[in-house]
Amino acid sequence: MPEPVMFIRGFPRSIFGQSGGSETVVEDLKIIAELSDDEIVGVCHRLKNAEGFLDPKALLALIREVVQVSKSAEAVQRVIKNLTLPRIERILKSIESEKDCPFDQAKFEHLRNILGKLVQPCPALINFQKADRLSKITGQRLESAELICDLRPVFSENRETVEGMLPYTRLHVVATGEDGLPKPFEVELSYEQVLDLEEKVKKTKDKIDVLRKLENEEWTKGGVPDLSLTSIPRKEPSGV
Repeated sequence: MPEPVMFIRGFPRSIFGQSGGSETVVEDLKIIAELSDDEIVGVCHRLKNAEGFLDPKALLALIREVVQVSKSAEAVQRVIKNLTLPRIERILKSIESEKDCPFDQAKFEHLRNILGKLVQPCPALINFQKADRLSKITGQRLESAELICDLRPVFSENRETVEGMLPYTRLHVVATGEDGLPKPFEVELSYEQVLDLEEKVKKTKDKIDVLRKLENEEWTKGGVPDLSLTSIPRKEPSGV
């Protein structure tokens, strides 16, 4: 009988005894505490008026319009993208309780005030988060798909000679299950089914092209969010 195995999704801090403020978060907060009032006001204004979907690249570009230093802009992006007000309070309390606290009381209040302005509901950011979640909860994600063509020998009754060969095609698919683990399966395809699959792929591509054109229409003014599910790979130039 196989030995039991326990899987843990993620790494809860309670298991490893880590505090709520990682080194990266603390460094980001140090940077944010030094931002000017104009930078804070400028970022908040742009977040409030952003439209469509604020994916990570678009969010960083928006911040860079105000915060010119790349390292500082990236710190602001990480805080806005990853932190919530309740988590910020937990992190600040955890940092404050540490022996070598990098902030004095006045700096803590100044930082709390800045974070309270930056980490506010942003419709464009919420739109992207909804789209990202929707892309991950609707069905199992495809990891790989391979079509394998092969031959199977047909032996004589006495198994001494090969009477002929049977060509066949196997579709090997690996999907990501709800537990995050790969789930492979295989099916045999007839030649007719291969042709049918080819035709369905062509029709699907045509329908996707039509749907993507709708991003210019009134009811899809936000466009298509930039996700792995929706991105179109750039064709590499063919060699001479």
